[in-house]
Amino acid sequence: MKRWAVLLFSLFSLLAKAQDNDIKFETVLSKAKLGQNERLRVSFEMNKDGDFFEAPSFENFEVLMGPSQSISSSFINGKRSFSKSYTYVLRPKKQGQLIIDSASITIDNTVYTTDPKTVLVTEPIDNPNAPKTAQDIADESLYLVATLSNDRPYLNQGVLVTYTLYFSPRVYINNFIPVENPTYKNFWSQDLPIKEYETRRTTFRNESFNAVDLKTVVLYPQKSGSLALDPFALELYVQIPTGRRDFFGDPIMRSATKTVKAGDLSINVKELPEEGKPINFSGAVGDFELSVDASRTSLEANESTQIKVKITGKGNLKLLSIPELSLPSALEKYDPEYTDDVRVNREGMNGSVINSYTVVPRYAGSYPVDPLEFTYFDPNSKSYRTLISDPFDLTVEGSKLLPSTNASAPIVEKNTPAASGFKSNAYQTNLVTMVSSPWFESNAYYIILALLVLLGFTISAIINVLKTRLGSSGQGAKKALPKKIKALLKRVDKLAKEQNPEFYSMASEILFLCLEKYSGVDLSTASKKEREEKLQTLGTDTQLIERINTINDRILMVKYSGSASAPFEEDLKILHNIIEDLL
Repeated sequence: MKRWAVLLFSLFSLLAKAQDNDIKFETVLSKAKLGQNERLRVSFEMNKDGDFFEAPSFENFEVLMGPSQSISSSFINGKRSFSKSYTYVLRPKKQGQLIIDSASITIDNTVYTTDPKTVLVTEPIDNPNAPKTAQDIADESLYLVATLSNDRPYLNQGVLVTYTLYFSPRVYINNFIPVENPTYKNFWSQDLPIKEYETRRTTFRNESFNAVDLKTVVLYPQKSGSLALDPFALELYVQIPTGRRDFFGDPIMRSATKTVKAGDLSINVKELPEEGKPINFSGAVGDFELSVDASRTSLEANESTQIKVKITGKGNLKLLSIPELSLPSALEKYDPEYTDDVRVNREGMNGSVINSYTVVPRYAGSYPVDPLEFTYFDPNSKSYRTLISDPFDLTVEGSKLLPSTNASAPIVEKNTPAASGFKSNAYQTNLVTMVSSPWFESNAYYIILALLVLLGFTISAIINVLKTRLGSSGQGAKKALPKKIKALLKRVDKLAKEQNPEFYSMASEILFLCLEKYSGVDLSTASKKEREEKLQTLGTDTQLIERINTINDRILMVKYSGSASAPFEEDLKILHNIIEDLL
C-alpha cells in the first residue's frame, strides 16, 4: 500500500512539474546588434495570462514607445492556445554591450522572471531607416488623444470630452476593442452614442493623418478642485500594405496589434463665487427660464386643477432642485409628479424639468398663487440670476365644503351635511334590495369555464404545430425574414455588383439587424469579445461566429480606409450565408 502511495505522489509531482514547465515567459529582441541611431523592439512574451507585470528599468535606453499589449487566443482541434506580450520600442543611449534586465510577472501565484539579454550597440549607421517591421509602422502610426471643451469649468458646469483616434494613411484598421474604460469618479456623466464613425483628413504632429472620433462623453463635475480622469485605452488590430501583390493581384498585407491610450487628464473645477450668492441658491448652473401655470384657474369646489412648475433651458437640468409650490391651506396640494424632457448632446443638457401638482380646493373663494423664485449661476456672465414667476389667482365657485384632513381648516357646523366629495343630493330615495342569483356557484358557470379552458388548450396546440411546421420549412423561414432586411438586401446586392464601398455600410446595418433579431439584444455597440460571449451563450456555431467576425472586420477596414479593392462578391456570399444561419 505504501508503495502505491509513493508512486501516486511521484506521478502527481511529475504532472505538477510538467504544468509548471508549460508556462513560458521570455524576452524577445527584434535584433541582437544595432547602431546607436537605430531602434530596438523588445517584447516580453508569455503563454498564460498573469498579473503584476514589472518591466526592467531600461537605464541604458530611451523608451520611445510602450508598453503596447497584444493578446491572442485560439481553440483549434480541441486545444486552446494563448499568447500575450508587452512590447517596448527603445533607442540605445550609448555604445557597447548593453544589458536588458529581467522582467517579472505573477502567474498562478508564482513569480516568473525572464533571463537578462545582452545587446551589442555599435557606432551610428549611415542608413538607420532600414525597412521597418509591421509593428514598427503600427507603433508610429496610431495615437489616441483626449480633448476637453473646457479644462477649468465651474462646479456643475458641463464639459465635453472627445476621444479621437489619429492614424496614418499607411495603416488599415480592422477592429478595435476597449481594454480600459474611464469611470469618471466625482462626475455626473453620460456617453453620447456615435451611430457612424466618420473619418476626416487632418494634420497631426506636422504630418498628414486620418482622424475619427471614437467616444464622446458629457461630464458635470460634482466636486471642486483638481479632478483626475481615468485613461481610456483601446487595442487596435491593423493591416499594413507591403507594396507587393499576390498571384491574383491582391495587395499583400502584414498584420499588427497596438494598444493606444489617451493619457491621464485632470480638470480644475472652480468653486462657485460666494459674492452675490443668494440664500435660496440650490446649485443650478446654466441658463434657464421659470414658469408656473395652471390647467384651470376657474373651477368648482369639488373639481381639481394641475399646477406645473417648469424649468426650461440649458445646464444641469437633471441635477437641480425645482422650487416648491406654496399654496393657501384652503387648497389641498398632493405630492408632485416629476417629469423631464432633457436631451444630452455635445452642448450638454438642454430641455425642461417639471413638477406637476394636483390641487383640490376645499372652499369657495379666490386664492392667490404667489410667485416662485428660482436662482441659478450663469457661467457666461459669472453672476447669479434670480427668476420670478408671474402670480395668478384660483377662483373657486360654489358654497359646499369638501372633507379636510388639515387641522387649520375652518370648523364645520354640526347641522352641515357630511361631505363625501360630491354635492349632497336633496332628493329622498327609497332603496330596495335586489335579490341576485348565485351565478358564480351555478352549474352553468362551471360548464362554461371548463369549455373555455379546453378551447384555450386546443388553440395553443394548433399554434405550436403551425410554428413547428413553419420553422422546419425553408419557405417558412424566408417568409419570416423582416421586410426591412429584405429591402436592404435588394439594395446591398446592387451595391456589391457596382463595387460600391457603400455596400459595407449597408452590410453592417443588415448584419446587426439580424444579430439583434437572433439574440434579442442590440450588439452594434458591443466589443468583439462581448459579441462573441453573447453568441456563445446562445449556442452559436463557432464557424458562424468566425464568419460574422470576418465580415465585420472587413466592414471596419473599408469604413476607415475607403478601399475600393475589397472582395465585394465574396463578402456578399458570406453575408447571405450568415443571414440564412441566423434567421
